[in-house]
Amino acid sequence: MLRIAVIFALILGFNPTITHAALARNKTPSCKPLIKLRADFDAYTHFTELTPGQFHFVEGIYVGSPSTPDGLPPGDGALLATHDGVKSGIILWTRGPLACGTIAINEQLIKLIADVKTGAIDADGKEL
Repeated sequence: MLRIAVIFALILGFNPTITHAALARNKTPSCKPLIKLRADFDAYTHFTELTPGQFHFVEGIYVGSPSTPDGLPPGDGALLATHDGVKSGIILWTRGPLACGTIAINEQLIKLIADVKTGAIDADGKEL
């Protein structure tokens, strides 16, 4: 759990304006360049870009959670940040080349996200 706390702190850059409470107050998130953010981590931290289907799934989690501000998440895409040996992770909301907010997620949600593919369904009704 300590490692995920360190990841969370590094992603936030100890910038309180990117936290949920501040987002609720400000409605405008403070964003940070993804390239700088990625440079702060070691080889044991992994960033996985979410597919459109996965993004919409976690967008629903964000909207339905009582601990997040009203409205949609502060981005038009998302990355999943994980660290070797840590079961939980962080969803990092992105807007183009910027990171604009985070939410911590547990192991079960990570597994559910992995089960969501593109969100598209083929002619036979199977998920792509």
